Amino acid sequence: MNLPADTLHRPRTVVALGGNAIVRRGDSGTIEQQTERAREAMRGIADLAEDGHVLVLTHGNGPVVGNILLRSEAAREIVPPMPLYIAGADSGGGVGYLLQQTLHNELVNRGLSRPVVTIVTQTVVLADDPAFAHPSKPIGPYLSPDDARSHTRERGWTVREQPGGGWRRVVASPLPLEIVESAAICTLARTGTIVIAAGGGGVPVTRSAEGQLAGVDAVVDKDWTGALLACALGADTYVVLMETDGVYRGWNSPNAHRMSRLTTDEARSLLCAGALDNGTIGPKVAASAYAAETCDCTAVLCAPEELAQAMAGESGTRIVRG
Repeated sequence: MNLPADTLHRPRTVVALGGNAIVRRGDSGTIEQQTERAREAMRGIADLAEDGHVLVLTHGNGPVVGNILLRSEAAREIVPPMPLYIAGADSGGGVGYLLQQTLHNELVNRGLSRPVVTIVTQTVVLADDPAFAHPSKPIGPYLSPDDARSHTRERGWTVREQPGGGWRRVVASPLPLEIVESAAICTLARTGTIVIAAGGGGVPVTRSAEGQLAGVDAVVDKDWTGALLACALGADTYVVLMETDGVYRGWNSPNAHRMSRLTTDEARSLLCAGALDNGTIGPKVAASAYAAETCDCTAVLCAPEELAQAMAGESGTRIVRG
């Protein structure tokens, strides 16, 4: 079945894929391996396409953008190194291409004809966001103490020692305010095109009083950008795909149990009480609760292989307004 041009009454779904959609922990990262990972990730998305969903996808880029930065550092004596925001655009386009092609091929195998496009996306942040005064997001390769001092002195980087040894550059993770291309993304999606956008949270940019955009070295949380996409599209469902099969109370304890349903009030209470790890599940729950509260959609957090069951309410964690 192919999606008709009139999508007014079709379910609208935004899916945020984790950075491990392409490169997982322990992977060597060859293109063959990345392509196979992309195929695995796109099977569940193709199921949604086959069911007639209006679809927008976003994705993380953590391992891939790190490799781009590593190559840049290794060749900095030969090729001028590019800023982080260019690496973000590169990874958004590259990962988007892999997902776009593998999803297209999966749809062809099923006899479906729906266009799939990737949009390199800019995400507006405030130049004076407090996050810029407290950079915390590690990126790029591990550095020796000498290299760390050199980059700090010569390039103005903030470099911190990491748990387990080694030094890494850290950058700000400001809150996304607006997606520059959101109107184009939504227009395409509503005609039946499957849109892949805001890879890695989008390329962070600031906007001047005159409306001029400028890239900044930062990393935007892709789950928060996904929440903005869900609100822009008027989504019925915002899906966050992650390594675990849901949100757990008492994670890593003998009494851990998955919470199948949370209201937005309950989610905020858990976050305020510090009951969720701020470094991993916390931002996902916060972004999901924001989407559920702001645009009255259902947020679903689940493992990629359980997407169909989670959409049916049989797995994962659902967050609803209340």
